[in-house]
Amino acid sequence: MGHSNFIKDGGITAFADASFFSKDAILKCLYWFGDKFHTTVLVKDDENTYIITLKPLDTANVKEEDLDHYLQKLERDLIDFQLRDTITKETQNVRDLLVAKAFSHGEFDEDPPGVVSDPVGFNPKSIDNNNNPLK
Repeated sequence: MGHSNFIKDGGITAFADASFFSKDAILKCLYWFGDKFHTTVLVKDDENTYIITLKPLDTANVKEEDLDHYLQKLERDLIDFQLRDTITKETQNVRDLLVAKAFSHGEFDEDPPGVVSDPVGFNPKSIDNNNNPLK
């Protein structure tokens, strides 16, 4: 059953479907609200839903009329951090390969397969290591 996010009694309450949003994405998102809000996350086990509440800190000077802006920001940021989490998981292998290559010190360097050429006719093998033309 879907819930609608709302503002009540000077606080924000939002609901996030646990089958869509990961706990890590929610916590990373809420971290950035910590300077202005006291945040809590509860899990409704029977509905597989996270209940997120944000209460303005006394020192934050958050006005009642600004809460709608923060609710919209929370909704956008939840999607943003979930997408970042998904991309991180999907590209983990590529990142691991790049790090391994960066620290391999040339141990596993190979010439790429095929012929090295340039469509405009530049021959990279026609210069030495000091960028001087070979004779």
